[in-house]
Amino acid sequence: MTGTPDYSDHCMIALYPPPEAARNLAVPGGLDPADLHVTVAYLGPADAIDAGRLNTLTAALATRPPITATLAGHARFTGGDKDVCVALVDSPALEDLHRDVTDALTAAAITFPRDHGYTAHTTLTYLDPDQAAPLDRLPATDVTFTALSVVHGTTRTDHPLHDPSPAEAARHAYATGWASSGGPLTDRVREGCRTAVALATEHPHDQHLLEVTVDLGRLEGTWALLFHRRDTHLRQHTTQVDDAWADLFTPEALQRLVADLRRNTLGILEADAAHDRTTDTLTLASATSTAILQAIGTFTQWDQLRRALLAALRAGRAEGIVNAVALAAERARHRGLDWDTAYTHTHAAVTADLDDSWADTTTWTSRLIGRAATRLARTLAALAAAGASFADMLTAATAILGRGSPDVPFVTDWAMTTAAAGGARALYTASAAGQIDVVTVGDGHVCATPCQDAEANGPWFPEQLPHLPLHPACRCTYAADLYLTPYEPWFADHTSPPGEPR
Repeated sequence: MTGTPDYSDHCMIALYPPPEAARNLAVPGGLDPADLHVTVAYLGPADAIDAGRLNTLTAALATRPPITATLAGHARFTGGDKDVCVALVDSPALEDLHRDVTDALTAAAITFPRDHGYTAHTTLTYLDPDQAAPLDRLPATDVTFTALSVVHGTTRTDHPLHDPSPAEAARHAYATGWASSGGPLTDRVREGCRTAVALATEHPHDQHLLEVTVDLGRLEGTWALLFHRRDTHLRQHTTQVDDAWADLFTPEALQRLVADLRRNTLGILEADAAHDRTTDTLTLASATSTAILQAIGTFTQWDQLRRALLAALRAGRAEGIVNAVALAAERARHRGLDWDTAYTHTHAAVTADLDDSWADTTTWTSRLIGRAATRLARTLAALAAAGASFADMLTAATAILGRGSPDVPFVTDWAMTTAAAGGARALYTASAAGQIDVVTVGDGHVCATPCQDAEANGPWFPEQLPHLPLHPACRCTYAADLYLTPYEPWFADHTSPPGEPR
C-alpha cells in the first residue's frame, strides 16, 4: 500500500466494527484495524462543521437498536489516483440509517458532498492501478455495530446505539394500562400486571423488557412450541426457495445480465471509461427487474421457484390454523394437542383446496425479484459511479442473486407469516369467533407501533380485525376462544367428552 489519503482534518459520521471483527477483516499492508469503518455520511473538511452541533444531532440519531450487517464480498473501486479495495457491507438497516442521517443533516442545514450514490463499504487498502488485490475472496461474515460515531478531525466520539424505551416507562404502562383502557380487571389480567411489575423491578436496565406481550427470548409452554415449529418450517422452506432461486442464475446468465446493464442501462461502454455514469435509481431498478426476468434460464426453473414458494405458503397457512387451535385450547385449558397430527390433517386439506395459493406465488415471486432488483440497481449504480470494473460488478451481482441471497429469507419469512395469519383469521371467522385479540410478539426489535396499537385496541370483531402481518418482519398473532369439539381428533385423548378436564 502506498499513498494512503490523509483525512485527519476531515469530518464524517461512521460505524466502527468491534475490535475482533476489525482485526479479522484487516489485510496485510492495509489500513490499521482501528481505522476500519463504514462511512454513513462524509462531511468534508472538519473546520466547516461545528463539532458540538454535529454530536448533538448524532446522539439523537443513535436512538435505534444495534445494527447487524453482512460483509458480503469485496470490490475494487477505480477512477482515482489510487484504486480502493473495499469490503461490501449489506443491511437494510444501513440504508435506513444513511437516509435518516442525510435527512437530519439537510434539516439542520449542514452541507455535505453528494458526488456519489451510497454503497456501504469498509475500505481495506489503497492500491496502485497495476497492483494485485491482497485477497481473492472475502467470506460472508456478520458484524454488529453498537455505536454511531462522529469523527471530527482527529477526535472520534462514539454514541452507543440503543432503544429509547426505558424499563421504568414500561413498568408504569403495564401497571396502569388496563385501568386506563376500561377493560375488566380479571384475575388473569391482575396476575399479568403483578408479574410485569415484578419483572420490570428485577430488571430495571433491560430496555426491551415488556415492550411486547410475548417475548421471543422468554418463551414457555405453548408459545415456545409454536415458535419452535414456526422456525423449523421457515428454515426448511427458506432452503428450498434459496435452492430454486440460485438455480435460475447460471454464471453465463449473470455475465450477460451485468454486461447488458453496463451497456444499456448504466450507459457504460467497456472502451469508454470517461462516459457519464449518472443514472436514476428507480429507472435502473425497473430495468434491472426486466433484465433479471430475461436472465432466467428455462420455464422449468421458473416453475420450480413458484412451486417452492407454493410449498412455503401451504406450510405457513397450515401451521397458522394449527396455532389458532393451539392458542384457543390453551385459553380453555384443554390439554393434549397432537401438533403433528393436526398439521398433517390441515396441510392435506390446504393442499387439496383450490384456493388462490398458486396465484399468490406470482405476488411473492414479484416481491423477491423486486427486492433483488432494487438492491442490485443501487449497488451497480454506485459501483458504476466509482468506476468499478466489469469483474467487480459481476462479483456484486453474484452475491445478490446467487445462493444465500439476503432477499430470499426475508421474502420467504414474509410470505409464510402472511399465510399463517390468513389461515388463523379464516379459521376464527369460519368458526364464528365472537372477538379476536391481536397479541404482540417480538424480541425487543421486531414489533412496535402499529402492532402495539392493534393489541391495545382489541379485542376485535372479525369484520374489523387488522390484517396481520402489519409489516414484513411482524411476529404478532391472533388469539380467540373457539368451540373445540370439531378438533377433538387432534387431541391425544379424543374419547373424552368435550369440556372434561384433562
